[in-house]
Amino acid sequence: YTGSISDRQLTIESGILELLETVPPGRNVMADRGFQIQDLLVKPNLLLNEHPSKGPGSTMPLADAKKTQRIASVRIHVERAIGRVKQRFHIFDREIPMSLLGSINQIWAICCMLTN
Repeated sequence: YTGSISDRQLTIESGILELLETVPPGRNVMADRGFQIQDLLVKPNLLLNEHPSKGPGSTMPLADAKKTQRIASVRIHVERAIGRVKQRFHIFDREIPMSLLGSINQIWAICCMLTN
């Protein structure tokens, strides 16, 4: 995908929504702030879990601060797990040949399984 594609369009075109239809209803999808895809998650009955935002110069309400802290504690585990896979398998450090693009999801899944 080109660098000019929006997060929303990338989500639609990537095929991830079809994969998410296999996830049990009521689960959360973690995304960065401003990732506007909540309406795309209605059909698979999933929830978008993103950091609450506050306006400039304002104080975040206590409930939002607690939610941000919970999300951050989960997010750090996800980032560490991805880091362990990337540290162990350096196949993603360079360009991936076009011949492997059809298998890249399976390659990543196997790397994750072998790391765990």
